[in-house]
Amino acid sequence: MLADTRGTIIVSSMGWVDGGNLWIFRTSSGNATTARLSDAKYLSLHAGDGGHFSVAHHTESSRIAVTVHHLSQPETVLGSAIVDDDANRVIGGAEVWERVPSCYTTFYAGPSLRDYVLVRVLAREGRVDLQTFDWFTSDAYDRAYQGIVSAVQVPGQDVVLVSVQRSSRVIVHDPIAGREAGAFDIGDRRGNPTLYFRRNANELWADDYDAIVKIEPGSWRVLGSRALQPPSGSVSQFIGKFAFDADETMCAVPRPHSRDVIAIDPGSLQTRFRCPMLGQPLEAVALPDRSVVARDWKTGRLLRGDFR
Repeated sequence: MLADTRGTIIVSSMGWVDGGNLWIFRTSSGNATTARLSDAKYLSLHAGDGGHFSVAHHTESSRIAVTVHHLSQPETVLGSAIVDDDANRVIGGAEVWERVPSCYTTFYAGPSLRDYVLVRVLAREGRVDLQTFDWFTSDAYDRAYQGIVSAVQVPGQDVVLVSVQRSSRVIVHDPIAGREAGAFDIGDRRGNPTLYFRRNANELWADDYDAIVKIEPGSWRVLGSRALQPPSGSVSQFIGKFAFDADETMCAVPRPHSRDVIAIDPGSLQTRFRCPMLGQPLEAVALPDRSVVARDWKTGRLLRGDFR
């Protein structure tokens, strides 16, 4: 879930609800609408600079697509990168692609390859590079049980961090050499880590099932972690997708099992505010007026409230 800096437009896409649709909420109208972007099984949204964002269209076929958008008119495609049976091409100027991430992951099912791949949009070369992960083998992972979650480029470096489903181990992947260049553990909770480099601090943030973790880039040592969702008896319960506010003064963490969204302090990781919800929030953003916009875990319906 992404929001513009003024908190007037919020976009989201939950695959099991939206498929290839982009969910758009405008606070001025108070209504949520959807825009059809493709026939993908699901979309993943990736924040960029200056209100830009990219959308990876996951088709699980021989077609791969990434599109660029802006929050002011989220339905409009500003650029596209396409790989299919007929072509490999990048549409849109390099200046547009420089505003969004260049690396993505997806499952590719082509005529001679069926595997998870790293998708690199090489805009200045006008092409898309696909690369398999040679370290993601059946000897190292249970491929019937685990898949690649996401990839994020390390700022200022030519390596990407790759997270794996049901694993607390993050792989440092060198796409130039096409191999693993290192690895580090963020904990032991075997979550499905989402990775985020902060803009205003030299920190990598990740979630690890029921915990939030912050890490020092380079050394990859854990600077702090905190479990945010109490278990139910002996059963652990996961947190939703965390998101910083526009100034990164707080981090909103939805807790579907507690039916609320909490705001934690980036320094201490302690809870500053809480927003009860009439539903089970899985995605949420905090707006400048401390109101909260979220979506329900199972239905995708709009949830709203205020931090207290």
